[in-house]
Amino acid sequence: MPSSRMGTTRISASSIERDRRRRRWLAAAAVAAVCCRVASMPAADEAAPRPDQVATFMRAKLGHGQRVLEGLAIADFDLIDRGAHDLSLASQASSWQVLQTEDYARQSAEFRRSCDSLRKAAHDKNLDGATLAWMEVTMKCVQCHKYVRDQGRDGGR
Repeated sequence: MPSSRMGTTRISASSIERDRRRRRWLAAAAVAAVCCRVASMPAADEAAPRPDQVATFMRAKLGHGQRVLEGLAIADFDLIDRGAHDLSLASQASSWQVLQTEDYARQSAEFRRSCDSLRKAAHDKNLDGATLAWMEVTMKCVQCHKYVRDQGRDGGR
């Protein structure tokens, strides 16, 4: 009987490891897809990204955020760190730059600083600190999206 339990435990541990490897592969594939998508986008002096390109980019950004949230839920600090890192990298892509204003640039920089705080908490294995930092990252997202919507309504004034 005991050997049967050990076998089940081994299978479960193996299954968990396979799932982690699969998630890492999917995360890498998502990052690669975003990078390929970003690389094919027009340069800054060309036309702005089309709305469908921005929507695709934002969906990928949501995926990074979901990884952070998953990492927080299961206390997987590597997953938190990777998600925060990918969010920070995404904020430097040309697809991110939907407005060319000082306020937008400032908000993007603040977002990256929040992502850095999240990564630091993950490195320190500080779940409470990472949770608070994630709330800050989320607030930066909401504030920036509100700013972009308001700029659209005001015609960018």
